[in-house]
Amino acid sequence: MGEIKRAIGWEERQRVKHDRFASTLVIAASIIAAVRLAREDISSATTRVSTVVDDSLNLARLILDRIVR
Repeated sequence: MGEIKRAIGWEERQRVKHDRFASTLVIAASIIAAVRLAREDISSATTRVSTVVDDSLNLARLILDRIVR
């Protein structure tokens, strides 16, 4: 019974942490993507734009994980 309560508590802390930093992650990933795509035509969604956005989000998550630790 104690293990279940501990697991539920851990999940709750993870959810709060995720909610707390979600907007930070969006802002950081947007800035990284904007810098990387500064001189490119992004008027249409291409695979290059999608790839840069995905890479920027992964980089922002990595940075945030290192900061939170």
